[in-house]
Parts: sequence; structure tokens; C-alpha cells
Amino acid sequence: MKQLSSSAILDVDLVQSSSTFEHVGRLAIDRPGAVFEYDATFIASGLEIEPLAVPAPGPIPAREPRVFDGLHGVFADSLPDAWGQELVRRRCRREGVAYENLTALERLAIVGRRGMGALAYRPAVPDTGDDAIDFDDLAHGATEILAGRDSDILPELERLGGSSGGARPKVLVAFDAHGNARAGDDEIPDGFDGWLVKFRSSHDVSDIGPLEAAYAGMARAAGIDVPDHRLIPSATRGGGYFASKRFDRGPNGVRRHVVSVSGTLDIDWTVPQIDYGNLLRLVRRVTRSQAEVEQMLRRMVFNVVAHNRDDHAKQHAFIYGEDRRWHLAPAYDLSYSAGPNGQHYLAVAGEAGDVDADAIRRTADAQDVNRRRLSTIVTDVLDAVERFEQFASDYGVTRRTMQAVQQGVRPAIGRIAALRQ
Repeated sequence: MKQLSSSAILDVDLVQSSSTFEHVGRLAIDRPGAVFEYDATFIASGLEIEPLAVPAPGPIPAREPRVFDGLHGVFADSLPDAWGQELVRRRCRREGVAYENLTALERLAIVGRRGMGALAYRPAVPDTGDDAIDFDDLAHGATEILAGRDSDILPELERLGGSSGGARPKVLVAFDAHGNARAGDDEIPDGFDGWLVKFRSSHDVSDIGPLEAAYAGMARAAGIDVPDHRLIPSATRGGGYFASKRFDRGPNGVRRHVVSVSGTLDIDWTVPQIDYGNLLRLVRRVTRSQAEVEQMLRRMVFNVVAHNRDDHAKQHAFIYGEDRRWHLAPAYDLSYSAGPNGQHYLAVAGEAGDVDADAIRRTADAQDVNRRRLSTIVTDVLDAVERFEQFASDYGVTRRTMQAVQQGVRPAIGRIAALRQ
């Protein structure tokens, strides 16, 4: 970490597998923000790293340098979020480095090859650790850190979870068909698949793992594209840990490039700036697919009915396919949540609180989704959400949490029931 200076230049690679990558270009800090220059070979390759920008020669300054500590949105997506930042802060303290003095490029160097998606940064800060995984030890270590105490397992948590996004503690691991776990923060071993495992934060209900598993199952039943998921049992903590298969990793070490809506638009996701109408138009522009627009509309309806109001611009993403086209990434981070001041981050036709049938209908009309198709989507979602208690029971959600969820879900069902077939 100490080897990097504020004037460092990073090489950016698009890693396609453990043995193949394309050099994208070079990233440097300038005032008032970062400047990136594509490699000529990458431009000639026809590959892309941004949904709305075609690679071109010459220096490209960050569009909104004040939003992402001077970075371009596509690179800021690689930075650790709240949980990862806390781990980096503690590593800095351990090594006698002032976290506040780290540049955005130095933090990207800490991520190196271990970030989500397919972008990697050189030179990377070295890191150590072994492959042994004990989820109860990791969860205990996360609890210690959230309580303000250093944990003996900090280096392992940092290595496995420091580069992943989001506020909740999490680690990147790999599972084989027999459930054996290995480190999955860099390359995925042969015979293993990459997974993301979440732990409880101090603000979560005690059974947040089962609750998120129930929501993932419920969303899939509603016709939403969600990754495979499982609940990892715990020997010491009730409920277990929610695990989601990584859609940015594929078989045989393949890595897939992912860009959030926040990174695509260079907007601060912590402040509501777009609504679902904007998002649906963006999906159409990026994917050029009515089917993917309708998939996003389905997710909007689900978030409204299932009371998932933590639906900000970093909770939606695009993935770059092997066909060299952009697609809507699978849905993730679905759970019962209040949102800012009890409202959705993304409004529906101007409504961010208790969204009604008319707001959903007007949003669908604007995207050329006919009434019969909208009724089918709404019916699918309502049928799934009305079975919440079944999904919750299957995963061991407590009765207390079930009742709390139903208090928010039942009124939402009633408000849009008129759209049902």
C-alpha cells in the first residue's frame, strides 16, 4: 500500500478468464478529476466497457468528478462500498497509512484483480491469506468490526470481502458440487462456482439471511431473473447466511463485465435523481429490447408490492455479454426495506411512497406495454408475493419478521389489485 503515490497511473484490464485479458487503457489523476485514455488496440477490438460510450482515442476526463472522488462512474463501480471501506480503513491503521490521504487510484490498486465484474487494475497492492473458509468465524469477525473492535480475522475478511460492494458484511467464496468452500475473491478454482455470502449488520433483523432467501425465491416465482441462491447453515447463529451465485463469474474462469446504472449515468446513487421511467428508457436505449424493458417493469412492480424501497441506481446493472451486447443484469439485493424516509429511491410516475395502480399503468403505457401484458406481469407478481409466508416458512423466517413484512406488503397488494387479470 505504501508503494503507491498520489501521482500513480493505473493500467486497466478487461479480464476475460484466468489466462486472457485485454488491456483497456491507462487511468491517471488530474485536477479536478481522473483522466482515462483507451489503448489503441482495445479501440480496434470493438469491445466496450461502458453502455453509453464507444471507446475513442484521446484523454477522456471524468464526466462528474465530484460524484465519485474524481473517477469515471464505470471505474468507481469497482471501489469498495461501506463495508469494504471499513475494512480498508482498518488495514490502513494497521500499516500506519492515513486512509483519508488515499487517492481513488490507490483504492483501486487495493482492489486489483479482486473486484466484482471483469475490470482489473495494475499495479495491484499485494495481499495475503489462505483458502480455508469458516463462515461462523467470518460472521463473528464481521460483528466485532461493526461493533468497533478489531478482529483477529480482519485480514481474511479484508481479502474475501473488502472489494465487494454494499453496506452489509459479505465475502466472495467458491463452492463445488459437494458444498466445499474455497476463497473466491480472485480466480475461481476448477470445479467451483463463485458465490457471494452475506452476513448480518447491526441494523438488520436477526433472520436477515432467511428473509433475503425467501425474497429471492419469491422474485423468481414472479418471473424475475435472479441468480441461484442458497441458505448456508450456521453452527452458532440461528437462521444461516444468504448466498447468491455470482453472475459476474462463469464456468472455466470466465469473468463478465458489469456496470451499475449509477456508474452508467455517472450519478450519485445516495440521492434520488432518476425514477423508474428514466430507468426503463435507459434499459431500452442500452439493450434495444422490449423483452428486457418488460423485465425491468416486472422488477418495478415487484419492488412496489414486496416493499423493497432500497431500489437506488446502484441496485440495477447492465452486463456485457459474449455477444458483445449489453443486457440487463440479474436482479440482486431484494429484501423488505424502508428506503429513505420510508420511500422508494426511484419514484413511479411521481409517486415514491404508496405507489398505486394508476402510477404503474401510466409508467407501462409510456413504455408501450399494453394493458393485457401489464395485467399478466402484475398477476405473476401478486401471485408470488401472496405466497410470501410459504417462502418464508421454507427458509425459516421467524413469525415476528413475517408479520412485520406482511404489514407493508398487504396494503401494497390492495393498491394495485385492480391491474390483475
